Amino acid sequence: MKKERTVKGFWVWGQFDNHSMTELTRIKGKINKILDGPQFEPHLTLSGPLDLINKNVRKSLTKIANEKPQVRIYSEGIKTDSLFYQSMFIKIKEDKELLSLKKIIDSNLGLFSKEYSPHISLFYGKEKKERKKKILKEIDGPTNLVLSSICLVDVNEEIDSWNVIESYQLKK
Repeated sequence: MKKERTVKGFWVWGQFDNHSMTELTRIKGKINKILDGPQFEPHLTLSGPLDLINKNVRKSLTKIANEKPQVRIYSEGIKTDSLFYQSMFIKIKEDKELLSLKKIIDSNLGLFSKEYSPHISLFYGKEKKERKKKILKEIDGPTNLVLSSICLVDVNEEIDSWNVIESYQLKK
């Protein structure tokens, strides 16, 4: 049984280096040219939700960013689903470095989710499976990307009002 999606909260996202962001923006642009989905920043959700953010949350994320190096993540290809928020996405391999970063963030913020399906959304929305399959034949995804920072984000159901509150650069 799937847990109901949290509508409002604060989340920790992974953000990408310039090269990775250029590649993700290119792919999202091709998809949105055809499907006209909502605009949002490419990201990898790492942890959340938090009900509130305070000095301790910020202090923990600063400490993590100062100690943890950037993380290279690996793609398992572009996938589709019937879920609005996972309509088209890059499935990310659950490797040791990524899971270590997530575990440290969860532990420091007192979040202990059992489910984690790392992915980078490329399109949000309801679209016919056949149309998405056709698009998949026309695009190729990256084999790997670099998470260069973590950030705190205010998220609610209105995608265009998502707001990155603060970013923390990981060590190079």
